[in-house]
Amino acid sequence: MNNCFIILAGGESKRFNSKVPKPYTLYKGKPLILHSIEKAKNYIKFNKIIVVINKKHKKFIKKLNIRNIKIIEGGKTRADSSYRALKSIKSYNIKNVMIHDAARP
Repeated sequence: MNNCFIILAGGESKRFNSKVPKPYTLYKGKPLILHSIEKAKNYIKFNKIIVVINKKHKKFIKKLNIRNIKIIEGGKTRADSSYRALKSIKSYNIKNVMIHDAARP
C-alpha cells in the first residue's frame, strides 16, 4: 500500500521572535523538523515523505542535507500549502496521507 507523510513547514514564524524559524530551532540537539522526519522514516508504513517549506527558508533546509524526501515550496496559506503537497503526490498512486505540522513534533 502506498502511504504518504506530509510535513508542513511553510509558515513564517512571525510570533516566534527568533532569527531561526520554528521548524529549524534546536530541540534536544537537532532541529524540530528532523524529529518529525526521523519518526516518519522509522515508521515503515510510509513509503513517501514530503516536506513543504517556505521559499524564504531554503537555506535552513539545505543545511540539513535531507535525502530521499521530496521538498516543495508552500503557498500563502496553510490550506494552499496542503493543497500543493497533495497535488505533488497525484502521480504516485498514494492511497493514504497523513499531514503533520513540523513545529509540533
